[in-house]
Amino acid sequence: MKKLNGLFIATIASALLFTACDKSEETITETKTVDFEDLQTPSSGYWNGSDASGEFTSGDMVFPNNYNADYSTWDSFAYSTLNDTQTAGYGNQYSVFDAANNGNTFAIFYPSYSGDAYFSFQNEQEYQLKSIELCNDTYSALSMKDGDAYSKKFGGDTGNDPDWFKVDIIGYDAAGDSIGNVEFYLADYRFSDNTQDYIVNQWTTVDLSSLGKVNKLAFRFGSSDVGNYGINTPSYVCLDNLRYEVVSKAE
Repeated sequence: MKKLNGLFIATIASALLFTACDKSEETITETKTVDFEDLQTPSSGYWNGSDASGEFTSGDMVFPNNYNADYSTWDSFAYSTLNDTQTAGYGNQYSVFDAANNGNTFAIFYPSYSGDAYFSFQNEQEYQLKSIELCNDTYSALSMKDGDAYSKKFGGDTGNDPDWFKVDIIGYDAAGDSIGNVEFYLADYRFSDNTQDYIVNQWTTVDLSSLGKVNKLAFRFGSSDVGNYGINTPSYVCLDNLRYEVVSKAE
């Protein structure tokens, strides 16, 4: 039998070492979802922070809440299971405008006057986002559909007014720097063909992968209906099923 030369043996040894190292560095990517089903909902069907806890946690994320006991009002984040799509007005601010919601739990965002309300992962980690599901709040949707004492009917009397209502989803890294945003229209009446005008009335998946890895997120609203004090459209959005990737080393 021929002897193996030293170069050949060294090559085989290097290949085996590389394979062993490569296996030790194999990773597993898991998709996780913040779906709010781990929250306990009061008998009212919603939680608005009246317990003065100041926040709630679902999955790996923390959602801030500011509750004013003097006026029984709140801002930032609440959560609910309600889906009354018929009752107009502020009293129905805890309902998602999706008749097929069927009692699943979702969060509601209403902006704070003091600045952005960030919802963030519980640690300094950054995660690759995949998507989120958004829908109109019923108070907002019916205000845009029919108008009310403070906000105009989208499209106006003729239906031709180019109205719109949108939310920007802004991503931040662990250092607190903005790294991008995704724009989503909750209502759009800018089409030349009025039959294409819409108000979002079902849970809609929004792709967030372009944001890359983030540690926290914020929402900002925009609308064609603006007055002396800012946006007239009731500025709410319902959110559910935030999906992101977690990468871990294989055992």
